[in-house]
Amino acid sequence: VYISVDLEGIGGIVHWEQCSPGTNQYDDARTLMTTEANAAIQGAFDGGATEVLVNDAHASMRNILPHELDSRARLIRGTIKPQSMMEGINESFDVAFLIGCHAGAGSSGVLSHTYDGTVASVSLNSLAAGEITINSALAGYYGVPVALVSGDSAACREALAVLGGVEAVAVKEPISRYSANCMNPAAAREKIQAAAKAAVSRASELEPFTLEPPIRFELTFGHVGYADRVAFMPGTERLDPVTMAYQSEDFITAYRGFLTMLVLAESVK
Repeated sequence: VYISVDLEGIGGIVHWEQCSPGTNQYDDARTLMTTEANAAIQGAFDGGATEVLVNDAHASMRNILPHELDSRARLIRGTIKPQSMMEGINESFDVAFLIGCHAGAGSSGVLSHTYDGTVASVSLNSLAAGEITINSALAGYYGVPVALVSGDSAACREALAVLGGVEAVAVKEPISRYSANCMNPAAAREKIQAAAKAAVSRASELEPFTLEPPIRFELTFGHVGYADRVAFMPGTERLDPVTMAYQSEDFITAYRGFLTMLVLAESVK
């Protein structure tokens, strides 16, 4: 079982201060993140998993507390990673989980965004694509189905729309981008553990999410300055003052082009 764990969709997380190092709120958020990861790990083993790999997928990717993580799991942490939020995924896995997910940029949901703060929207082969869609497609490239998604209810709706019969655990209901009606952390962990067990037991029934080539990313940026910098990248196409596109016949090449566009846009900040 492969598990990618983000932070914004963890139960109780409603503000950027909780997601950034240097505050007491961040310290508490790391604990919440680690315990939800542990719930997914426990459920995976309950369902019959023999190996679990966890990838810390938020920001610096050094958030999960290693000394508090279930000792049966291996942990990938830190940057830079060629496959970013899905580093470590490959053909050897039977199933993938996405824990702590949030809705994509331009969508309603707690702390909604896609990868970073430069983009207003992303499309992947003409699909409106948040991180759930993009990361599921990367897993699908390797033939691995995503069987479990947890996060707020907006993230779960995105997952169900894209992936169909995925196990979806909504640990909070958005009130606004910075507020939510949150499930008790213990109850959230119980639901994630139960869903993880069910997801592993259903793994053989699930189909990976795949896209037909060419693979095309279109990124609409928050202002023209970001697009100006991304236009330096060979192979990009400018569709309008703020929208850039990159495509390839190969998914991994297109995905790395997507990541490179984000890095260039971030350099403007």
